[in-house]
Amino acid sequence: MGKSVIACLLLTITLLLPGANGSNAHGFEMARFRIALVQMDATQGKDKNLEKIEAFATRAAQNRAEIICFPELSIPGYERNRPGPLAETIPGESSTTVSRLSQTLQIIILAGLIEKAENHLYITQIAAFPDGRVEKYRKTHPGRNERALFSKGNALPVFHAKDTLGNRVTFAMGICYDMHFPEIAAIFSLKGAQILFSPHASPLGGNRRIAVWNRYLGARAYDNTLYVAACNHLGHDGTTSYGSGIGIWDPATAKLLKECVDDKDAMLFYDLDLAALAKKRTNKSKTFYVKDRRQDLYGPDQDIAPRQGAGGD
Repeated sequence: MGKSVIACLLLTITLLLPGANGSNAHGFEMARFRIALVQMDATQGKDKNLEKIEAFATRAAQNRAEIICFPELSIPGYERNRPGPLAETIPGESSTTVSRLSQTLQIIILAGLIEKAENHLYITQIAAFPDGRVEKYRKTHPGRNERALFSKGNALPVFHAKDTLGNRVTFAMGICYDMHFPEIAAIFSLKGAQILFSPHASPLGGNRRIAVWNRYLGARAYDNTLYVAACNHLGHDGTTSYGSGIGIWDPATAKLLKECVDDKDAMLFYDLDLAALAKKRTNKSKTFYVKDRRQDLYGPDQDIAPRQGAGGD
């Protein structure tokens, strides 16, 4: 990567930093948990994408972020026509590279790749931890145009870490189309997730992307008392254009807390108030709705297949 490109990237990031340009309106507080979300053009090949991931992760670590999330398939780029040659095992070259970066920078890195396992391909987001762990989430609901090539993940894991103060933090991931299924967020919340990261590779970008996300991601946050944090791929790969967009939704109000709608590579920081979230999730809370969920109504024996003429849309 040329020096001018790196300088441009870092300038974009700096302008988005809380407190940039002399402002102290949103300074870092040790009582809060800082996350970083990245939108990036991942259409230039795996090596360039890994260079960008390193540059962004380095800057995020310097600004004391605890987790950085990159878009869906951020390592190889979004490829739906010939994904096979880009596929990798885990562990493999890219996951090992990201893991070493996580250990060096002491930051959790969430990045996407095409996983090859037992003659199947998966859209996977890895979670690389500073202690050397590499865990993963496989997209459970591939989009309608992805299903001919990518297999469905069959697990809804949550991931455990500790912040710089030693507090336990639990998070989960739902990739793009996954987020249209409310049950996923409910299960993650019941498993203890405080943050639900949602990496995307969507053609919608900017204000249009935020407007669509606002229709449902705020509800996922509010109904399940967790933060929802989404980021999107961008760029043009010769056949398809990808949008942009970053957003974070509040578990208390369902409102969009912070957004980025630029049409270039960028990173957004936000300090999550996990202490306030913990209070909302106590047994005395009247707004931690998912704790009153009737599991007996959602068991595997329930017949929920739609019936002809049932109405609704």
